[in-house]
Amino acid sequence: MKIIVFHQPFPMGNYKLNEIIGNHLSKKHEVYLLQQLNGAEPDGEYVSQIRNLNPDLIYYEMLDRETFKIVESLDCEKILLQASNGILTNYEDIFDYHGKWYTKVLTNSRYMQDKFSSKGIQSEFFEYYFSVLNESDLVFDERYNHDSVFLGMGFHRMSSESYRKDKEIFFDNFEGVNYKIYGNGWPNLSHYGGVLPPNDIGKLYYSAKSAFGLIGETQRTYGQINNRYTEMAYSEVPIITQNYETIDWFGAEKYLNFVTSRQEAKQTIDNILNNPDVYKSKSQELKKFIVKKHNEFMDKLSHLMGE
Repeated sequence: MKIIVFHQPFPMGNYKLNEIIGNHLSKKHEVYLLQQLNGAEPDGEYVSQIRNLNPDLIYYEMLDRETFKIVESLDCEKILLQASNGILTNYEDIFDYHGKWYTKVLTNSRYMQDKFSSKGIQSEFFEYYFSVLNESDLVFDERYNHDSVFLGMGFHRMSSESYRKDKEIFFDNFEGVNYKIYGNGWPNLSHYGGVLPPNDIGKLYYSAKSAFGLIGETQRTYGQINNRYTEMAYSEVPIITQNYETIDWFGAEKYLNFVTSRQEAKQTIDNILNNPDVYKSKSQELKKFIVKKHNEFMDKLSHLMGE
């Protein structure tokens, strides 16, 4: 099968995710990994080259409008991983684009999967993202030997009311703690570590003593767990997070470290530093859990592909 996989440019969210999917699919298929246009108008040669590939399948997460125009023009199977509303105003606007932007769907929202099914759209629900990491990525690096870390974008999270609780708990520095925030869109904070190099996700989480997890407003509304939790789990780093009311952890809750305040977050970091073996055993069990979820995801993708 000839497959095109579109991905976002670095350092945007799915640049690494879809690269891993492309590598996975290339074991059995002829795969072309292409960076989405990100709003730029394509020249005629770019469009012609894609059309001349005559793909059997396209796989992608939500794209920019210019790349979606190309997807619309192709007559093939189109599998969309729907984990955000992307360029659409509302999540449920996606139903208007069945047959144009996608023919089948993978989603980590049970609510949306039920909606797709009710409309006769072939879909699969996954609980956790697949892992972009493997054992070779888990390398200790002294640069990332922090007491705690957070990896993610800043931007509107710094000012949006919907992130108020997360901001109160996670965004400021902790006295007496070696804490670093990595990612794009953050101000020049004393504990800001910059944009993480694309191949250092495993090094960061494997080297840090704990890490914060955060689920965005819209993801929370639709019950979606983002890929950072999979990356942290695979790296066996103790995860500190809120226990969001709308999130079903599907059994992982016994391995997570829930906090409701900044004080609890600081106490948890201190407990992890003082009792590393206790937390390490929980993290090892969480890794086993997430490896199973990784395999479940790939099985669901294969099913959608008709394999």
